[in-house]
Order: sequence, then C-alpha cells, then structure tokens
Amino acid sequence: MLYEDLEELLNEYNWDDGFETPKEILINPYCDLALALKIFYLADGFAYLEGAAEKSGLSEWKQFINSLYNNILDNKYKESGRQYEIPLTKVQKHKFRKKQIPEIFLTDL
Repeated sequence: MLYEDLEELLNEYNWDDGFETPKEILINPYCDLALALKIFYLADGFAYLEGAAEKSGLSEWKQFINSLYNNILDNKYKESGRQYEIPLTKVQKHKFRKKQIPEIFLTDL
C-alpha cells in the first residue's frame, strides 16, 4: 500500500471501529512522521497530552495512544518532507510547552 492509499484509508476511517486499521497503517513501511502525528491527534492525542490517560477507563485507547506517543518520541517514524499542521492553537501550544510536552507534538511539519 502506497502512502496515498494509507492517507485515504485514514481519512475514510471510522474511529468507532477500534484501533486495528490505524495500527496497520502505523506498521506500514510507508508510514512517516506526518501520518503518525495525524493518527495521534485523530486518536485524541490532545486529551492524552492533557493527562486524560491517567484518568481514563478506556484501556484499549490508553494502550494505543501511549504506544504511539512513545514510538513518535523514539523516532520510529521518519520525516519524509510531507507536511502536517499540528491542530492546536498558539495558546494550547504555549500551555503544553509550559507542561514540557516534547516539541515534536507541537511543531508543524
């Protein structure tokens, strides 16, 4: 599956169907940092960065989002020159910087 196919699959994906399809996209060799960040934020990465995982009873979500967060930090997904605009306002980015959230989650590609 090519990058464009992965992106189309993600854009058409219904998140009520669980995490299997996003997991398949993330293990695909064409998955890059831009696509991984997009999946992170579509999977409610904002709530994760706010600390909702500790309070959440959604164990499957917690496992998925925590694993993705760590894989992004561990540079599992490389930059490919594709762009992704982080879906946060300047104020949200500022608040997360004060909480020492890593820049990779706050900087547009």
